[in-house]
Amino acid sequence: MFKMWFGRKQDTQECPHRPPECQNLRTLDCLQLDEEGEIDSIPDQALLEPLGFRPGKKVCLRCRARFGGPLVAEIEGRHTALGRSVARQIKLRKQLDLCPENE
Repeated sequence: MFKMWFGRKQDTQECPHRPPECQNLRTLDCLQLDEEGEIDSIPDQALLEPLGFRPGKKVCLRCRARFGGPLVAEIEGRHTALGRSVARQIKLRKQLDLCPENE
């Protein structure tokens, strides 16, 4: 359903927020679609932890809305829409493999 609402344009360019010399630390908004990362740190926002965004958890970027809209991230089997400014503050440890498909 998220694909229908937000579209699924593949990202082909590097993230503008990540310096090229930093290979192991990324932010959630810099992930490619269906790419997975492990959370290193989150901003001090009360609603992120109850949604499952905690250090050490694996998160997958499922959808990116057009025109600077929200991102849809999957964590612990749940899909959550986050604003890009919040996603930019969620630091990931390293890039992992592609996300497993939930069928």
